[in-house]
Amino acid sequence: MDIINKSSEIINMIKEASSIFLMAHRDLDLDAIDSCIGMDFYVKRHHKNSYIIIDDEHQELGVKKVLDLERDNISVIKSKRVNELKDDNSLLIILDTSKEKLTQNSDIIKEFKKVLNIDHHDKTKESLRAKIQIIDEDASSTCEMITKFLKDEEVKIPAHLATVLLSGIVLDTNNYKLKTTADTFYISYYLMSCGAKMNDINELLKQDLMDYIKRQKIISSVKVINHIAIGKGMQRSEYKKEDIAKTADSLLTFSKIRASFVVANISKDVIGISARSNGEVNVGKALEYFGGGGDESEAAARIENSNVKKVIEELSKLIKSL
Repeated sequence: MDIINKSSEIINMIKEASSIFLMAHRDLDLDAIDSCIGMDFYVKRHHKNSYIIIDDEHQELGVKKVLDLERDNISVIKSKRVNELKDDNSLLIILDTSKEKLTQNSDIIKEFKKVLNIDHHDKTKESLRAKIQIIDEDASSTCEMITKFLKDEEVKIPAHLATVLLSGIVLDTNNYKLKTTADTFYISYYLMSCGAKMNDINELLKQDLMDYIKRQKIISSVKVINHIAIGKGMQRSEYKKEDIAKTADSLLTFSKIRASFVVANISKDVIGISARSNGEVNVGKALEYFGGGGDESEAAARIENSNVKKVIEELSKLIKSL
């Protein structure tokens, strides 16, 4: 569903709300936080108090940089403060996920009478119920959707925000290698015309050298089944969520690889899976088996009370059936 088709309903919900709360998925990436910041910018045009909910204890490097750059423009709160700031007429906007269990804090959703959901991942049986739910599976990213909305509303996007929004698109498309349409390129051009700076985006996307070395060790362990690459993290090592995602991105660039899955510990007791596909394999559907999801091009899952070896075994069986 194109966000433009629902723009009037979005505007009415914002106008009628006493205050606005924005929340994305756990383990924020640039598309998640940048789309929150983009919508927050629009909300402030209506002179509403707005808050971005972030409970993540650890943040990837690019997210930290964006939050530092935008610290004077946004109000970030923990979910435990929501009840002291909201009232019955407050609006919760959930971005870049449609699954309650993947949000920063699923428990607070029921505290709101008004919920708006904007996402670009495939809709599933686990998708939350919201007064208005806009899921555009053709969009490259939630940042692309928010930019289309701002452009349609003739909102002048300042250069710093254009840079932030474009970085989300660049990240989710893996530098325009995945899930791009004519709209993706046009919206990217539009953000450049608003002053987005590629040098600043490249800075946001810069990698930590030691993390890069750890990712190369995953790549060296890869096995291939039916042209699908499976990488696994080292024993007794913990990886950042964004690093296993970047490894999955890298694996997809190799010849004859149709899809990639990377399995590694993201904390002592939690296994993370990140998956990418060239479109021949629906990785979103595949990771629903592990309680995760996404879309046909990219997906992720979190598994508790298991281990990498066991998850790899289950994943290998699943892949043989694809």
